[in-house]
This record gives sequence, C-alpha cells and structure tokens, in this order.
Amino acid sequence: MTAEEARIDLPDEKLQVAKPTLPPAEQVRSQAESNGQSISMTKEQLAQYPELITRALIPALMQNNAEGVQLLLPLYEQQKAQDPNLLIWAKAIAAREQGDYRRSIILYRQLFSENSDFVPVRYQLAQVLFLNNDNEAAQDQFEKLRSEPLSPQFLAHINQYLTALGKRDAWTFQGGLSYLNERNVNNAAKAGTKLGEWKAWEAEAAEGIGYNLSADKKWSLQHGLFAKLSLAGYGRYYWDNKKYNEFNARISAGLGYQTAQSEISLMPFSERRWYGGGSSGSDSLKRFSQNSGLRLDLSHWLTPRWQISTALEYGEQRYVSRKHLNGNNYLWSNTLLYMPNSNQYWFVGGDYSRDNARDKSDAYSRVGARIGWGQEWSWGISSRISLNYALRRYQHEAPIFKILQKNKEYGVQLSLWHRDWHIWGITPRITWNYTKVDSNNPLYSYDKNRIYLEVSKRF
Repeated sequence: MTAEEARIDLPDEKLQVAKPTLPPAEQVRSQAESNGQSISMTKEQLAQYPELITRALIPALMQNNAEGVQLLLPLYEQQKAQDPNLLIWAKAIAAREQGDYRRSIILYRQLFSENSDFVPVRYQLAQVLFLNNDNEAAQDQFEKLRSEPLSPQFLAHINQYLTALGKRDAWTFQGGLSYLNERNVNNAAKAGTKLGEWKAWEAEAAEGIGYNLSADKKWSLQHGLFAKLSLAGYGRYYWDNKKYNEFNARISAGLGYQTAQSEISLMPFSERRWYGGGSSGSDSLKRFSQNSGLRLDLSHWLTPRWQISTALEYGEQRYVSRKHLNGNNYLWSNTLLYMPNSNQYWFVGGDYSRDNARDKSDAYSRVGARIGWGQEWSWGISSRISLNYALRRYQHEAPIFKILQKNKEYGVQLSLWHRDWHIWGITPRITWNYTKVDSNNPLYSYDKNRIYLEVSKRF
C-alpha cells in the first residue's frame, strides 16, 4: 500500500452492517373476517365498503404489515370519515417502506406525542430510528420497550436490536499481511538507460512483508450525529534490504452525521512516517516526515444499488531533513459504486492531488482515473480486478536534467481467492500487480510485475 493509495477510499469487497436477525413477520390476510368466515374481494369491491376498509386497516397497522397498509391507505384516504391517528400511522408506515425515514420519524413522533403508552407505535418508531442510524434515540426507545409486559419472543426480538446497536458503536479492527518479493524496490529504469551523461541507477531486490492494521470507534450522539476515532498503521519490512523499510502511522478524530443513505464526517488528522532512507539510507528506521491536516468524507446511496463517495483532504507536510520538500498538499477523490446483485460490484473513480513542495521541481499535480470489478463465482472462487491511469505533471524543470517532468502512470491489479479456504479464520488471496511509469525523463521510466500472497481479516 502506497501513501497515495491509503488516502484514496477504495470500495470494500463486502459491505457489513450491524443488524438484528429478524423473526418471520406476521402476515395479515387481505380478507375481511366475520363470524369465522372469510370474504375475498377485489380492491374495487372493497372501496365500496368503508367499514371493512377501516376494520382491515387497524390490524395491518397493529401488526406492522406494510404491504397491507400500502394497499389500504389510498382507499382509506378516499373515505369521508377518517380517524386522523389512523391516517398518520398509515402514512408513517408507507414512508418507511419508501425509504423516506426522516418523514416517517416525523409522523411517528406526531402520533407518539398523543399515544405515548401505545406499545406498537413505540416499537415501530424505534425500528425507523434504527434504520435511519439515529442510534441513541433508537436505543432509548428499545430500552423503554423492555420495561413493558412483553412476551418472551418479543423481548428476545427487542434484545436483538439492542445487540445490533451495541455492535454499531463497538471497536472494529482490520489487519493484513502480504509476502513481498521485489525485483525493483527502488523503481529503477531499464538497465542501460541514459540521459546525457546520467546513467540509470541499478535495480535493487528486496524480500519481506507488507502489513497494515487499523482500528475505528464510533460514539453515537443524538439526531444521527456521532464522534469517531480512527487509528491506522501500515508499512513494509524487508529483511534483506532494510534501508527501504518504512512505517506510517495515522490518527484522526472528529464528528459526523449519518442516516440510512448518507454519512458525512470531518476529521482532523496527524500522520507520521519513518523510513530507512532508500539507496543512501541505513538499516534502521528514522523519522522522515509528518503530515497534519483535515479530511472530509461523504458517502451517499443514490439508490439501493448505486453509491457515490467523495473525500477531500488538506495537509501540511514537513520533513525532518529534506526541507526542500516541505509544503502543503490537497486531495479530491470520488468513487461511484454499482452493485447489480450481492455477488458482483463495479466501481469507477476519479482523483486529483497536488503537492506544493517548496522546491518547485518536486511540486506536482496528479489527475487519475480508476475502474474495477469484483465477482463471486461458482465453486467458491472470488476475484477482483482494477485498472488505473494517472498523469503527474511537475511544476518546474529539474535543474540537473533541464526537463519539465511529466509521468504517465498505469496500473493493473488482479486478486483471486477461494471463499472456503481459511487459515485461523483468515482467507488467503493471491494478487498480481503490474505498474508502469512512462516519463519524458527516461531515468524515471520503469515497469514491474509483482505476485504476492496476502491475508487480511476484519474483526
């Protein structure tokens, strides 16, 4: 993982959401029952019997039968004699089924203000608060429900919701390891490459591991607000070429707001990098640079299958010894995710970054594009492929080369794994990565293939 990759949000292979295991919903028959007999009739016929509409609507509301409510609500709205509470209740359920949780909550609270001791209304309000990620309010309502005289089955159902709410605010951890066998760890140009009197440096090999570990914690506040803490560390350790070892640590904390479809967060951050120094370095890690700033993340589900994500980041970077690299940096990253079904996803993204180093020959802007496809196949096999292209333009020519450098960067990554193969609960995957840089300065043109084994786990 490079520093630029770490700053760009990539879609997860799996979307995990804390939710309860719900028991089968009770179904209300679309019939009028009287004296043990059932009468079946069409929607048009039912419209001619206002009393039957009301008698059918009440149990549909009580039993949270959204299908029945959506069928009966238009008919009930046509009746001259209406109960305002029944109408509000039906509209609240209909809004919930349409995904308009905000309106549903408003209607439920309007109804609840006059019927605070009515258990079905409190339960349905708690459900919608849960769906809308208004976690603190949902927990408050579910805990109050437990004080009611409920059946053991219904109490267990309430406890499932409370357990799911607890998981939403629990610490989450993710970590990974990958075996690295680099043949060109220093990104050297092809042997024999020259630019005037300058010769390309020799490629160096290195064998080791790449690693990453992150931890996140949310604290739910009122009205969908939350506080968040994120810790992340990643790096590389080469046991036979330690001067290329590196470690990066990042901490961020801030506030956010979330609903069922959207999440936004603003997180100040601070990042530190330790590095062996490269070709002129040593075997020990030393403080190399620090970057502190502010990051804004926004994600929104446009539909149940389409999601858009945006990240904006500003940082102030300072180097311990290479003072000419000091400056500020910007990032703007966008990703559009499409999930046609639970076994497949596609994504496309565009990124812009800018590094304003003090020495303008090291300052650059970078514009990139990404596209990828993930698939779960038969026989337990899964795959993920991504393609990326970027154009990096430097602001000033390098004094020693007299060239205004421009790099075209290409990348392909393919990962394969078997979902049924586990080692201590971890699924290993094999990854092939191809990188090519085509620069107008031939000393900075290179390409390399890497095949490595990686394991990762979220817990």
